[in-house]
Amino acid sequence: MSAAAPRGVDGPRAVPDDRVHRRVLRRETTASRSGTVVVAMLLVVLLAAVVVVAASAVLLGQRVLGVDPRAVVDAAAQAPGGLDTTVVVTVGAVVAVLGLVLLLRGLLPKRLPRHTMPSERLAVVVDDEVLASAVARAARSATRLGPDAAVGSVGRRTVDVVLRPAAGVDVPVLDATDAVQRELDAVAAQPPVTAHVRVQSTGRVDG
Repeated sequence: MSAAAPRGVDGPRAVPDDRVHRRVLRRETTASRSGTVVVAMLLVVLLAAVVVVAASAVLLGQRVLGVDPRAVVDAAAQAPGGLDTTVVVTVGAVVAVLGLVLLLRGLLPKRLPRHTMPSERLAVVVDDEVLASAVARAARSATRLGPDAAVGSVGRRTVDVVLRPAAGVDVPVLDATDAVQRELDAVAAQPPVTAHVRVQSTGRVDG
């Protein structure tokens, strides 16, 4: 769990800035797009380098890897009539898919495995692993199971808790569900999550 204090908060009586809170929480719960930008820039630089090399070869009358750049330019100028249909379709499909991937990566936010918690003065973020551990511990306490007999996993809108009692041991699922729900109510994670508690169909055999 981490808490980031927004800038401009000097003391306990300072009034928090909701805009700063939202910006901090958005930054801490979504992945950076810098990787996509770097890949796009590298592709642009590579394409520019290829164009420069090809233009230099044309001016000097040289061949590049046994290929005459002037022939390639002439064929591209006559495209699509000057190129094979399969080549045109393949190149167009690759460029379209690459452009779509980069566009979606740039527009759609990628959520980090974190949720936020309400606070009057701080921007509070909790990792999903911490939340999963908390609900699993609550389920174990309510059912008096061992430390490895309850496993939690957290999605964006759901919390799944799997109880794994020893073979032949009955588990009060309702008590576990109530305990998990009380833990979630205390945390008040945003976006809200719904708890699902179930007992593993095959019991553990403790040796």
